[in-house]
Amino acid sequence: MSVFSSAWVDGRINDIDDLILKNSDKEFMFIIDTNFAVMARYYVTDRESFNEYYYNQKDEFEKVINIVKKTASRVIYALACEEASRSKSTGNIDPEKYKLMVDCLGKVFDIEFRNDLLSKNEQINEDVKFSKAPILLKNGLFKSQTAISYTTILKAYLLKNFDDREKKTKIKEMFHYIADEINVFSPVSTSFVIHYLGEEATILKKTSPSIGLEKILNKLYAASIDMLMPTQASQLAEISGYQEVPIFITFDKGMKLLFDSLLVMGEHRLDSGTKVPEYSTMIFYSSGWKDPDIIELCQYAQQVQRNKRKIRNSQEHELVRLKSLATDLEKLLMKNIKI
Repeated sequence: MSVFSSAWVDGRINDIDDLILKNSDKEFMFIIDTNFAVMARYYVTDRESFNEYYYNQKDEFEKVINIVKKTASRVIYALACEEASRSKSTGNIDPEKYKLMVDCLGKVFDIEFRNDLLSKNEQINEDVKFSKAPILLKNGLFKSQTAISYTTILKAYLLKNFDDREKKTKIKEMFHYIADEINVFSPVSTSFVIHYLGEEATILKKTSPSIGLEKILNKLYAASIDMLMPTQASQLAEISGYQEVPIFITFDKGMKLLFDSLLVMGEHRLDSGTKVPEYSTMIFYSSGWKDPDIIELCQYAQQVQRNKRKIRNSQEHELVRLKSLATDLEKLLMKNIKI
């Protein structure tokens, strides 16, 4: 199956059936992305449209359903369903649409899910067609992490599309921006930067500046939500004492590549004494880099991470600061595409 990745063994899963069979003593937690939630809604409410839109993915989608039905101890769905029910124009989540999304997932997996909103969501009154920054302060679940991933993607998009410098130069600048401004380094962000600012064509597909600001921001914001899947896995796995194996489900080839790049180097202990995985990043040749380049860039990222300054703010102050960064980047994007 080509839609599964893990944050337990190395990210890439070559054979999900074999993995499950060899670990029959384990429990498996499946984490779905926004697109899968949308597919499930079509599958339940409009099979004709599902067969038309997802013709090439239908068989694999149904195989996923069967695997989850047989194997899952838990399915993580709330964030995906929240974002699938969020209006692109107002930024607000429709509780009835959320309920529908959850109920459709429940039907395909034959599981009874809680279908009321799990997060508190303030009403957004600003127009979010040309700025997603207002959503960041009122995003509900994982809002701090969304601000981090959205700002990271925005900055990388600007470097990719409006900066003619050499690729390595842009990547190294991006690492410093992550360290000095965004203030959070992660294996997924490192992988994203090296792959995306290289030549990896599957990440942020169909986001050319020619499609216009509104569509660009919708796609970048959606990608920032899907990039949170490892964060969800990490936090939820810690709550369960790392007794469940987290498995990501995504049909997005770019996101899957990032999840596949998670590389388990060993483990370390939390203050509580719990052993947790320690991740690094695996870079694939599809991004155009050779071994010496990969070694150089990964070592540079590690060096920048070790030397990064600590910004110590409360969570709310940090969220406001990141929103301000995102707003500035959106304005720069608007200027570059001459809106």
